[in-house]
Amino acid sequence: AMLLAVFCPIGDKDAGADDLDDPSDPAKSEQSDLDVPPGVRYTPASTNEVTVEEALAELNGLVGLKPVKEEVARFVKFVRVAQQRKAAGLKVAPISYHMVFTGNPGTGKTTVARIMAKIYKALGVVKNGHLVECDRGGLVAGYTGQTAIQTGKVIDFALDGILFVDEAYSLVNGNQDTYGEEAISTLLKRIKDDRDR
Repeated sequence: AMLLAVFCPIGDKDAGADDLDDPSDPAKSEQSDLDVPPGVRYTPASTNEVTVEEALAELNGLVGLKPVKEEVARFVKFVRVAQQRKAAGLKVAPISYHMVFTGNPGTGKTTVARIMAKIYKALGVVKNGHLVECDRGGLVAGYTGQTAIQTGKVIDFALDGILFVDEAYSLVNGNQDTYGEEAISTLLKRIKDDRDR
């Protein structure tokens, strides 16, 4: 699973986090057939079926964010060149597709992350292209030792798609937060172990 994480200053709330468990979500009907982990919002790959150009147009339609738009356009070109080199049998440097979006609340981090999921799907970076969104509540369990298991289930569910951790800063709630540390440790290990999925 490709990991997209959103960070904003501690104590602030990012727009978009409240809709993780929105019952009016159209993807909810498709979730009933799946074993979706609690605290997770699932968007099937079919919802992300757009071309790279359509996803870039959606990104470019956002107000401001000029440096982000330019960086994403460069990234898309870089990935396309790497894909062409690979197809031609040439050497290709490994690419890390994991991203972290930082900034103040309301600056579009969550929206950009969702658009990046569409771009990854369109580029063929991920096999399936489904989007799995969660926040701290989807990764952290209620008992010591259970967080690694819960986080692992969420990661397994996201394999071959995109795992989007909203408000990832909340995994670090101070020096005594062993639950958040356990979730972060599990994420880091699985990012390495499953880097191509």
